[in-house]
Amino acid sequence: MTEKTKIPPVVHLSYSKGELIIKEGDYGISIYKIFKGHVRIFKKSNNNIIPLATLGRGEVFGEMTFFNFLLEPRSASVEALDDVDLEVWHPARLSEEYKNMPAILGYITKQTLNRLLRMNRIVDELSTRKKKDKEVDPEVAKRRYFRKDWHQECLYSSVTHSSKLSLHGVIKDISPLGLGVEVSAGNTINFSHDPGNHLKISFQLPSGSTINVVAIIRSVKKSKVPGYLFLGLEFKDISKDALRQIGFFMMS
Repeated sequence: MTEKTKIPPVVHLSYSKGELIIKEGDYGISIYKIFKGHVRIFKKSNNNIIPLATLGRGEVFGEMTFFNFLLEPRSASVEALDDVDLEVWHPARLSEEYKNMPAILGYITKQTLNRLLRMNRIVDELSTRKKKDKEVDPEVAKRRYFRKDWHQECLYSSVTHSSKLSLHGVIKDISPLGLGVEVSAGNTINFSHDPGNHLKISFQLPSGSTINVVAIIRSVKKSKVPGYLFLGLEFKDISKDALRQIGFFMMS
């Protein structure tokens, strides 16, 4: 018997509106292609439904198990939004094609997958922390999500103060929502560093891109370094491109 004849055949399945096709947490290796209808992909957190995507004819789901090369629980649920017809593939049908891909395409696919998996873990972390963060200061809680430790010099100035003086600071952590910046306590003689004040901040990512944002001071506390303050900042004005570049840096 040849290897090809051992590959399970393609199966066609139908689901009615409201039926669950994949349940988050279950194990499975099948890959699905939609021939008719629409499905909703979602996650559950604390009895709340978090919608991730809606797919229709010609689109594929369940492929993460194949690309991850591991038997892991399904990371999300899939539900039929109307009557759905599916073609179901066993991953063995795709293995040879994947192995025969040009090396550069295989590398790009793997890198893209790793980023997606890291983003899934970030979403999971956000979901599990949501309930706990309700018990603390919401302004402090905002900055907890996706925080990455860093050490990068930056320049900042006051948005409202008449002085256009730029001061030096050091970014100690970064997230898609804001920054943690360490500054000299002596900087406060130039303009107010109290919560509620807005700052213009400029810094450079490892990629060489310069990021310019406006952020509001949410918290101020003494740094572990004598004579310095730690500012908790939330982004208030940031471009989509800057946010995208920060996101890629977070996943690196």
